[in-house]
Amino acid sequence: MAVTQGIAGARDLTLVLDVDALERSALAKIDRVMLLALDALSCAGVRVVLAARDERERAVRLQRRLRGSTYVDPRALSFAGLPAPLLVVSDDPALLAMLEPDDRGIALGRPELASRQIAPAGDTSVRATLWWLLDERTRATAS
Repeated sequence: MAVTQGIAGARDLTLVLDVDALERSALAKIDRVMLLALDALSCAGVRVVLAARDERERAVRLQRRLRGSTYVDPRALSFAGLPAPLLVVSDDPALLAMLEPDDRGIALGRPELASRQIAPAGDTSVRATLWWLLDERTRATAS
């Protein structure tokens, strides 16, 4: 996916997942395949941050299953201090508006949020995007 190009090989990369948005999305439900991708990304040095307002219990359960992941309430989330660049997956305009110039975003179900930094998910599966990111990261760090 074009949105991940250029950041996949970054030494410090943080993936911020809006768990509320993932649970609302038909193409982004958190399932076993997505958990495998997230775990593999974590092993590849990607910091996984789980943000949730409504699905807090789900986010905490996910955090326990994903080594090195962090749970945060998005109302208290500040991207300052997180290893950059960031890849934010959300449908929340406020969360996506916090992106810095080197960060990227994937807007779930919100094509109107598309910009140079933010790609609309459209019909693309978030699971497929995570595996794509892992593949790009593996190739970038191997060279």
